[in-house]
Amino acid sequence: MIYTARQLADLHHGNGQLVLPYGARLTPLAVDWAKSRKIQIGYSNIELPKPVVRPIGITPTQPSPGVSGEGSRALLWWCDGPCGAGKAAIMAMQKESTLQPIDLPNDAGSLAKVVKHLASEIKTGNATGGVILVQTGAAALLFANRCPSLRAVLGTCLQAVEQGISQVAANVLVMEYPYQTLMQIKNMLSRFVRGQRTPSEQVQKQLQELASCG
Repeated sequence: MIYTARQLADLHHGNGQLVLPYGARLTPLAVDWAKSRKIQIGYSNIELPKPVVRPIGITPTQPSPGVSGEGSRALLWWCDGPCGAGKAAIMAMQKESTLQPIDLPNDAGSLAKVVKHLASEIKTGNATGGVILVQTGAAALLFANRCPSLRAVLGTCLQAVEQGISQVAANVLVMEYPYQTLMQIKNMLSRFVRGQRTPSEQVQKQLQELASCG
């Protein structure tokens, strides 16, 4: 759906933010309108509904809350400290996804154990992926990408998450929470939750070739 400046004005409630359905587009005038008023545009993981015609008298089956296209397997998450914005975004998403916390201490010293636990859960099929919220992402990326079952990317922006999903079917999202707002974390998390986590044959072949590197 394409939003005009008038539609944005009708939706705006004076809090400096607007949340639109994922995939929504803005007209040039709408973009100028948002910039001139310093309004931050965010995107939810709820796409615009498509009308469905059903026979009269048949009640549609409602999906269970938090169940994605990959079934009810969990998406695990962990944070290395009091990441208020990150946890708030995750709490907001838990009603719409299978996000579950990793039961390990929230400090940087637990990072290696967290990655090992996450790799084991994904390898055994108990989880489809994971989210790691850290102050700095270097160690998390290094540790995670040493595990054959993990394909970790750094979530610097929504476009980076998109590329991680489309190029390597990333199943681990690392986010540096001190440098992201609540809305930015929620947008990236929303996209990652709905992402495809099965790599293409070409990516699998390339990973196997790289596994032999010294």
